[in-house]
Amino acid sequence: MRLSLHIAWISALASLALPAVAVASEPPPSFEATFEFLRNDKVAGESTARYESADGRWTVRSDSHGTRGLARFLGLEERTESRGRWQQGALVPLQFEQVVKVAVKTVETRAQFDWEEGVVHSTHKDGEDRLPITPGTLDPGSVGLRIRLGLLAGEREWSIDLVDEDEIETQKFEALPAEKLDTALGCLDTIRVDRIRDPESTRYTQTWYAVDHAFAPVKVAHGKRDGDHMETRITTLTLDGKAVNRGAGC
Repeated sequence: MRLSLHIAWISALASLALPAVAVASEPPPSFEATFEFLRNDKVAGESTARYESADGRWTVRSDSHGTRGLARFLGLEERTESRGRWQQGALVPLQFEQVVKVAVKTVETRAQFDWEEGVVHSTHKDGEDRLPITPGTLDPGSVGLRIRLGLLAGEREWSIDLVDEDEIETQKFEALPAEKLDTALGCLDTIRVDRIRDPESTRYTQTWYAVDHAFAPVKVAHGKRDGDHMETRITTLTLDGKAVNRGAGC
C-alpha cells in the first residue's frame, strides 16, 4: 500500500446505482481547504485542496507534503490536478496529472481525454495506454467533484467508470445517513460516502461531506482493517471566497 495514495484521497469517491453523469443546475461553489494527514492517528503531513469553476471550465487540485515521521524522512510530495469543462451541467474531464516524489524517485501519471475519438491517452509508471471511454468516465482527481454534484442533486448511490492507469475500472459508492462530525470547524452535519468493495476485501475508503457547506469534503478515512489506518482531517475552509468560522463542538 503506497503512502502517497492515502494522501491523494482528499481529493480523494449497489444494486440500483445511478449513472455517472450528473447534471447540475449550476456549478457548486468554489472552495479551498487545508487538511492534516494522519497515519495510525499520528500526524504525518498536510495538504491543500482547491476547486474552482469559471467560464465553463473547472479545476480540482491538491498539494501534499510530509511534515513528520516517515513521510518527512522520505521527503514525500504530491501534486494532483484535474481539469475539465461543463457540458449542459455535466462534468467532462479533459486532463489529469499526478506527480509523486518520494526520496529520489518521481512517479508521474497523466491522462488526456479525447472525447471526439472516444478515447483517453493514459501515461503511467508501466508505460502508455489508449483506452476507450464513454460519457461519465472520470479521472481520479474528479471523483470527489462528481460525488458533490450527486449529493447536491439528492443522489445516494453511484457507479463510476474511472481511468486507473492501464484500465477503466468501475467503482461503486453509497451515501450513509447523515451524522454529526466534530471537526476543527466545529460540529458539522455530514454525509459519509463509502466506496463499495468486494466482500473479501479488507480495504475501506470513507469520505465525509459537509451538508451546510455545499458538501465540501471535510474528512477522509482510508486503509485496511488489518493494516494501516490513514485519515485526512480538515483544518480550514474557504467557500466561495469566504472563510468558514469555527463553530461550537458536538
